Amino acid sequence: MQKVKKHKNIYLSGGGNESQSFSLDKLFFDKIPKNGNYLYIPIALRGHKLFPTANEWMGHIIKLHNRTDLNFITLNDLNNYNLDNLLEFDAIYIGGGNTWNLMSEINTSGFSKLLIEYIDRGGSIYGGSAGAIILGDQINTHNDPNDIKYVSHDGLGKINGYSVACHYNDEQSEQFKNWSIDNKLPIICLPEETGLVIDDETALCVGTKPCTIFLDDGSCVQHEPNQKFGI
Repeated sequence: MQKVKKHKNIYLSGGGNESQSFSLDKLFFDKIPKNGNYLYIPIALRGHKLFPTANEWMGHIIKLHNRTDLNFITLNDLNNYNLDNLLEFDAIYIGGGNTWNLMSEINTSGFSKLLIEYIDRGGSIYGGSAGAIILGDQINTHNDPNDIKYVSHDGLGKINGYSVACHYNDEQSEQFKNWSIDNKLPIICLPEETGLVIDDETALCVGTKPCTIFLDDGSCVQHEPNQKFGI
């Protein structure tokens, strides 16, 4: 079993393509040791035309970051893993897609409990778009179609009481100000060119645009790229 340090090591991406998330992705891949291994979970794309090519896409990404020394396993069935299996991986990458579908599969399979334990033991985890949203307190922060009629708004709750919104733009400021007041929760809003690296109670804004946070009273705080702040 891999020995991991007990501190949070979370990467949140606001979404977009590999060029938009390049800076955050580089920090994530640079953190994985030479010849390391990680788990790639693309199931939020299930049913989408891109789902069959997810494994190929990830292969392209590690070449883009000159990390072809890395080994990854693409996991499409969450029922076949336990905690010991997860702790063998240096990192876990949860890709984007439909947030409702992703949260449903993770909860129904019981994989949510494994992810929480993995994070609590200091495992490195990357969430892209939907993968980032589910790590927060509440997941009703997006416009994904809920064809499966998933009811719960609960996320994994691993970002110190914050929720996450991705693909954010300034025109949505009033929407998320009201969301924070209505839900009585702070929310981190990430544009597609922006991400966060969270280490325990410290966050680093990464990318080209500021990270916007609405506190639970609706007040707004912005953090510029390369700025660290408490979270």
